[in-house]
Amino acid sequence: MISLKLLLPALLGAVLAAPALAQDATDPAPPPAPVMREISPGVFEIGKIQLDQKTRTIRFPGELNLGEGILEYLLVTPQGSTHESLLTSDVQPSDLHFAMLLLGAKGSSPDAPGAGQAPTGQIDSEYLKTAPKLRGDGISISVKWKSGDAEKTTPVEDWVFNTVTKKAMERGPWIYNGSVFSNGHFMAQLEGAFAALVTYPSALINNPRKGSDNDQIWAVNSKAIPPDKTPLEITIQLLPNDEPKTP
Repeated sequence: MISLKLLLPALLGAVLAAPALAQDATDPAPPPAPVMREISPGVFEIGKIQLDQKTRTIRFPGELNLGEGILEYLLVTPQGSTHESLLTSDVQPSDLHFAMLLLGAKGSSPDAPGAGQAPTGQIDSEYLKTAPKLRGDGISISVKWKSGDAEKTTPVEDWVFNTVTKKAMERGPWIYNGSVFSNGHFMAQLEGAFAALVTYPSALINNPRKGSDNDQIWAVNSKAIPPDKTPLEITIQLLPNDEPKTP
């Protein structure tokens, strides 16, 4: 098994170098370099993120953000598009990307447009008509929370409702595409976009299911979720390379 400590310098450069090149007096300050420490053999902490090299998982805290309504995002930061996201987390997108690279995720830029033509932050029907097909690594996403004294875990798809099929979203893998750089900015960090339900290259994670080109069909599955603002633990697992990328 490759030592994560040996990979640290190269991966830090890959995550942080490009944004630094474009900084000027008007740009927001880049996030500080992530600090990683080993807390047990093969288990590392990166800020609030815990990485388990053996199980190929990443865990971090989050919160249920919306109890109803149409969704375009699965997960954003508190500074992101919270009015249309199911979940929020205050971890840094750059830290999550760093952790995923340490696990071995490669991600992928979209086939088109190029990184310099990343969308502006507005997902609408016109953009979705020509949205690029995204490639990347297969991942699973689950959520864990407490209900009274009981601890519960479920695939996050169970909390998303498809208004066309009238059922919960199909369970299955998501795509870790790893966001894009635009004008020297790491767009997931700039926009606070972890995971999108409709195709959005700036997000770290995208939805490969039918309907990812429609910004009106995904909604909160109100019958399945706990109360608003419930604290969560979000788990992302990097799937084997031969794992199907679509449900």
